[in-house]
Amino acid sequence: MRHRMGNKHLKRTSAHAQAMVQNTVMNLIRHERIKTTLAKAKVVRRWAERMITLGKTGTLHARRQALAFLGSKPAVAKLFRTLGPRFRDRSGGYTRIIKLAETLRPASSDRVADFEPAMGSRLGDGTALAYLEFVEGEVTPREKRRRSAPEPFKPRRELFKEVSEAPSRDEAPAEEPAEDSGDQAPADEAAEESGEESAEDSADESTDEAPAE
Repeated sequence: MRHRMGNKHLKRTSAHAQAMVQNTVMNLIRHERIKTTLAKAKVVRRWAERMITLGKTGTLHARRQALAFLGSKPAVAKLFRTLGPRFRDRSGGYTRIIKLAETLRPASSDRVADFEPAMGSRLGDGTALAYLEFVEGEVTPREKRRRSAPEPFKPRRELFKEVSEAPSRDEAPAEEPAEDSGDQAPADEAAEESGEESAEDSADESTDEAPAE
């Protein structure tokens, strides 16, 4: 008998599937648009619309039910302050699924090198992807930050060669002899003149002071 076989667990245990649905609904409420697989979007959609219904109710009991399911106070606050009033005049259909474009491998070639991954399929297993978003959502696209290119791979022998060729810390570089220049003479003369002036000043001060009787 096929009793209790109506739910889609997405090849997961019931606890894993429930946790996945709760986290996905929480992210949908916080960002108002998420990118996931098509199968997950169809499962998460009905739970997201149930949360919107609780947000429209606005009672304390509904708030406790939403908090028990989502487990996130910022998501519950946005649900009851922003999303609930936004869909107050709408009787249903708060979310939509947008399938991404799919491209297939050309029939003339079966080589893996000729295959270009489609925008709407995952690179690892080719699963269909889709956007799940609210109908009247205010979506702001995220800024894509490009990371710096990784360093090229070097064999261990090349790295060992670079370390062996590098100068050791104990070996200090030899000091170069100072070159004689004509600028030193004026500096010495200026020092001698300053010394003579200081000697004359001290002699004048000693003559001005009368001996104590």
